[in-house]
Amino acid sequence: MIFLQLSIFPLTVQFEDVDAHGVVHHPNYLKYLERARSYGMKKCGYSLEKLISSGSVLAISEIQAHYLRPALLEEELFVISQVTDVGKTSIKVQQVITLRLPKTDEIHLAEDQNVSLPETIFSAKIRLVCVDLKSAKAKSIPQDLKQAIKSFNQPLGANCSQNIDPPLVGELQKCEYLITT
Repeated sequence: MIFLQLSIFPLTVQFEDVDAHGVVHHPNYLKYLERARSYGMKKCGYSLEKLISSGSVLAISEIQAHYLRPALLEEELFVISQVTDVGKTSIKVQQVITLRLPKTDEIHLAEDQNVSLPETIFSAKIRLVCVDLKSAKAKSIPQDLKQAIKSFNQPLGANCSQNIDPPLVGELQKCEYLITT
């Protein structure tokens, strides 16, 4: 099942993120994605604290990353995350980092079900596996987490309400889009 709700997390590249040339050091892109996923979970109503207290964590088991252009010191970036599948023990997430907040009509589902965005500088497909904290083995995703993700998202083909263009970037704190088909 492909979900259409996108979580959008804005950030500014900080001095601590860059090398001597003012370019973001490559592992920091993965940190940006992690922050955005944590934010998205919180927006679903399921905090990392709650997950840990259930005796579980979500660990990355697979990642496909594409660096398209370097991010630079003090650039304003947007990490856009989309859950693409929720299985028994794993969650698939697609994330992109863009230079500007796209307008609703600029977001397209490509033929392979990937979100296509203008000015993308980094993209990744990630598989997260639910792991038992005691045994360190894969386990079923807690039902309440699955439900939180499903209630936050609308499946492809559902009757989604039309969304207006995003607010001005200067006024943006954090927001979500409901994409229509």
